[in-house]
Amino acid sequence: MIKMIKKRKTQILIAIFALAVFSLQACAQFAKMQTDVPQANPMPSKTSTWTPRPKDPTALPTVTLIPNTQIATPVPTRTPKKVTFTVTGGNLNVRRGPRLTYNYVGVLYDGDVATAVGRDRLRLSRWLLIELPSNPGAKGWVTTETKYSTVEGDISSLPLVEVDVAAPAFIRNCTTHTILVQPVNVQLLNKYNEPHNEEHFYVLTYQIYDLDTSGNVRLEDISLSEGRRVDIIYDGAGDKSKCE
Repeated sequence: MIKMIKKRKTQILIAIFALAVFSLQACAQFAKMQTDVPQANPMPSKTSTWTPRPKDPTALPTVTLIPNTQIATPVPTRTPKKVTFTVTGGNLNVRRGPRLTYNYVGVLYDGDVATAVGRDRLRLSRWLLIELPSNPGAKGWVTTETKYSTVEGDISSLPLVEVDVAAPAFIRNCTTHTILVQPVNVQLLNKYNEPHNEEHFYVLTYQIYDLDTSGNVRLEDISLSEGRRVDIIYDGAGDKSKCE
């Protein structure tokens, strides 16, 4: 019995000793691990800077472009249809603008065919801008409101064209007689009846008659142009007067 107790104590002492040795080894290992960890320097002698790592261009993904095989459809452009202006049965004056107030720039003769290149903005296409067949490069205006002309083609397809305003033309009666202006059948009162002794007229040629003489004597012919004013100073008796 005593031997068993002694044997038991011996085993306990051996176990305690082994545990103590194991503890000492563990502490030594932990101290070694602590000395291997780098410690931050609380007062660095040099400021450190961060340098970005350069990218490797060969590491970037590549993109393969797929060509567009779709063919664009061209947008059709509107081509104006040809419009022709033909003179038949007589001659027709060509003017600088789309009114009778503009000067003459040429004449279309019977049988002439001209190409229209424009239309009037304010006269509902009753006037057309044409190229003069007898003068290449020259253009002028003709009216469609006449029995001497025919138009073929779509006038609405022509571009609208604007022209500067014509300077007005006047005829003034400076005599003491009443004057008749033909072929427009306009009477101009004598010079004592201003302003009714003067009238605005189109750019045409007019015949002047004295209504206060026997037979209504024809005094003269007057051809007006833009901005012109003509004074009638002789009556049918040959007397000369002037406007005040």
